[in-house]
Amino acid sequence: MTKNKNFASGRLLWISVILAVLMLCCIPALSSASSSIGGYNVYYGILHNHSNVSDGKGTPAQAYAYARDTAGLDFFSLADHAEQISSSEWTNIKNTANSYNADGKFVTFWGFEWSSPIYGHVSVFNTQDYCMYNPLNLNTNTFRRLCNWLNSRDCIAFMNHPGREDTFGQEFYNFERGPYSDKVVGMELWNKNNGFDEYYYNDGYKSNDGNKGYYDEALTLGWKIGAAGSDDNHDATWGTRNDYRLAVLAAEKTRASIYEALKSRRFFSTLDKNISLSFKIGGNEMGSVIPEGTYVLEISASDADSEIFTQIQLIKNGAVAEIWNPGDTSPVISSDITTGPEEYYYVKVTQADGDEAISSPIFVE
Repeated sequence: MTKNKNFASGRLLWISVILAVLMLCCIPALSSASSSIGGYNVYYGILHNHSNVSDGKGTPAQAYAYARDTAGLDFFSLADHAEQISSSEWTNIKNTANSYNADGKFVTFWGFEWSSPIYGHVSVFNTQDYCMYNPLNLNTNTFRRLCNWLNSRDCIAFMNHPGREDTFGQEFYNFERGPYSDKVVGMELWNKNNGFDEYYYNDGYKSNDGNKGYYDEALTLGWKIGAAGSDDNHDATWGTRNDYRLAVLAAEKTRASIYEALKSRRFFSTLDKNISLSFKIGGNEMGSVIPEGTYVLEISASDADSEIFTQIQLIKNGAVAEIWNPGDTSPVISSDITTGPEEYYYVKVTQADGDEAISSPIFVE
């Protein structure tokens, strides 16, 4: 009896150990599981952020670690002000980003912010070198010359906080002479704690175009840019200041896959940290360029917290073309649509608590 009792106790102990190990193994897997929609996984992150390399707090290593371990982001990058970066600091930022990149777990990029008080701020990612705004540097001292610099490199760029640097009426040349570069893939529709009310719902640079905001003014002028946003964090709370996110539709959580999605403008801007959104025309996901024709339009949305979507708007050339009021946690819209040349379409979804998400457009040639 004593031998059997000891054997039973030992077996129970081993079972307890095995269960504990399984729990420890499974919990991270569950917490890092991605949402999926429209045939892609959805990954959430922020790209435009600062450290003590420029005018922010915390080291680059602290930034990447915090974004991964505290904020729980899927991807992250720094974009310190270029004029404050030394060559050794630039090397350190790239090395730090690479050291924290772990495909399947946490994806990192590196970048810089070209900061002009006249022509605006532009964040640039994935370049091996960097450039700064300097009135005496004839290579990159205007927005057009910056775009020429981008065109000669493998990179992506975003227009930051539009309207903030327009004292002289020249920010991004107010889009009039573009597009200059297809490397500019997005515009921030939220920045820091300033949401869509500041950077999307506005009258843009012009007062005679039907109240189009900065985003739609740029799209109307031919810029093929997606709906972005970033924390622009300076206070060492990378990704925890609010629930705003840049959401990317990608095949897998790898640097190559997320970078491909960013280059393809397959992303959306969201004020809710776990909205999923897919917008397709003829099976082509947001960010695509398609020929004119008649197609099936498909919109699907969901939320990891099962929040209700109260409204879905289809925007065509800067104006609301159609409205649906689903009152559902996972709405699916399907409708025929006939498109014409030089049109663009995107969708905006609204939840019961007022949170919104805006897709990148689909462009018609």
